[in-house]
Amino acid sequence: MLRINANVLQIRRQIYYQHDGAPPHFSQVVRQYLCHKFPDRWIGRGGTQNWPPRPPDLNSLDYHVWGYMKAMVCVHKVNTREELLQRILSAARSIYSAEVLRKVTRSLVTRVRKCIQARWRTL
Repeated sequence: MLRINANVLQIRRQIYYQHDGAPPHFSQVVRQYLCHKFPDRWIGRGGTQNWPPRPPDLNSLDYHVWGYMKAMVCVHKVNTREELLQRILSAARSIYSAEVLRKVTRSLVTRVRKCIQARWRTL
């Protein structure tokens, strides 16, 4: 039987969920689920923590990950669908490297500081 550390459960109870603003994700059913699963701890359109619909300033997928993956996948011409899939999977696996994660973290810290200085206006 799987034993779950009490600290892990406590952390999960404190996690905030950041939801995107995609129209299908804005349905009443989705918002009710998020309110149940993350009471007062979900960020997004219609959530308890308001968030602009497309805030690229603090979304690491927008400002770092997609560009990183695109650079890796498209460095050379892709000839087959299978080759494209393999490159995408390889790029996704490489994101877990310590150096890539350090870059994302440093960039996020810098962006948060700039947003605070700008009083959270879009950069």
